[in-house]
Amino acid sequence: MTPVTDSPFRVAVVGSGPAGVYASEALLDWSDNRDPSARGIVVDLFDQLPVPYGLLRHGVAPDHPRIKGIARTLEGIASDPRIRFLGNVEFGRDLTLDDVRRHYHAVVFSTGALTDRRLGIPGEDLEGSYGAAEFVTWYDGHPDSHPEWALTAERAAVVGVGNVALDVARMLVRSSEQLEPTDIPEHVRTGFGSNTTRVVSVIGRRGPVHAKFTPLELREMGKVEGATVVVDPDDLEYDDEARTLRDSDRRVGQVCAQLEKWAGAQREAGLGTADEAEAAALADGKRVVRFRFHRSPVEILGADGRVSGLRLEITEPVPGPEGEGGRVRSTGRTEDLPVEAVYRAVGYRSAALEGVPFDHASSTIPNDSGRVLDSPGGQHLPGLFTAGWVKRGPSGVIGTNRSCAVETIGRLTAELESGSLPEPAEPDPQTVRDLLADRVADLVDGDTWLKIDAHERSLGEAAGRERTKLPGRTEMLDIARSTRTSRTSS
Repeated sequence: MTPVTDSPFRVAVVGSGPAGVYASEALLDWSDNRDPSARGIVVDLFDQLPVPYGLLRHGVAPDHPRIKGIARTLEGIASDPRIRFLGNVEFGRDLTLDDVRRHYHAVVFSTGALTDRRLGIPGEDLEGSYGAAEFVTWYDGHPDSHPEWALTAERAAVVGVGNVALDVARMLVRSSEQLEPTDIPEHVRTGFGSNTTRVVSVIGRRGPVHAKFTPLELREMGKVEGATVVVDPDDLEYDDEARTLRDSDRRVGQVCAQLEKWAGAQREAGLGTADEAEAAALADGKRVVRFRFHRSPVEILGADGRVSGLRLEITEPVPGPEGEGGRVRSTGRTEDLPVEAVYRAVGYRSAALEGVPFDHASSTIPNDSGRVLDSPGGQHLPGLFTAGWVKRGPSGVIGTNRSCAVETIGRLTAELESGSLPEPAEPDPQTVRDLLADRVADLVDGDTWLKIDAHERSLGEAAGRERTKLPGRTEMLDIARSTRTSRTSS
């Protein structure tokens, strides 16, 4: 039983992306809504990167203006004095499961998912074959990404029909001038200056009604200056099952309506086929994003070790029992798409954490509504919780993480209130700082993060934008060291 004490409950949140920050918010909300004389709560927010906000900073395309509003929301939450940010800390090496059990009442794992799923087809390891996360983390300035990216493919394919696929395709037809107002690092801006991409094909193995795009993301594709969207009218011929889904699901209906609008514009221009529309756009000096549905990749073709094409199997829908739609079968026909680059955007996977149960089949931490289990369907491990993509898989939008975190924290606080969590042996916050000071040469705390933040804002201000991200971990830690040096000398 938790003994009676005036000291606040202590919770560690591992991962400072949207799920981790929303979990911290839910913890503080619970504390704020209790009797003022009751025990409060404090949160240590850990991240393996020197900077917070995870996916929002390093996993979302920088040309989304509305993301700035979400960023300000997270910044407002994380600035609460009851939240302590501790960055450049790798769980399992610098901070272990035994450590958090000794210093905290509970821990929430919210480490996200940023490893690409593979297609499992021949040619996937050819040069020019990439996971979407590799590209996303490069253009978003992830501190551990390779500084160079060869945007030399005139024709590229993006396999997948979710929002990540849209982000990748849209960024591939961007110019450096269009990205000038964004916060990307200078080396990324330079990389886009040599972008030679002319045609990007977005590939889906099923029809448009089963695409996972959100309507807002899809409409953004049509707003890229100098780019034309091409849709094959044949892909918009629905069978009864697809037509029912189109008419009954609002999101699906909006997605199909947008694709139909683009196809209609082609017809009005006298362009009867997608090939004709693509050729006309290229002749007009435009870049092209072309949607290709009912096509399943079966092989990435290569020449001299590099991607030279993508072999696609034509599929057709298979009628199924009610509620089990979306199945397809091969028609036995294939087509070879000439491309010099293939980006797979078929989902992300979470990575296992040292000492924490992990379900490799689903790439998630096994859990019951956020309570960590020792195995799928197994027993709850007291004091261990999870939120975000590592809890439920890579699904939903950024805001989905808030409701996910609220569910988890509801379970956590119920155990705090019932007194079922043991009191940590060493709850003093300074003991954690001392432990990390011995293990982490460049620990980044809230003060040093604010120094990094201010430096990036100053770089942006000099160039007439809100922020310019630092190019790598070394540069971030150099700023952190200068903060500690000035603090010591004063």
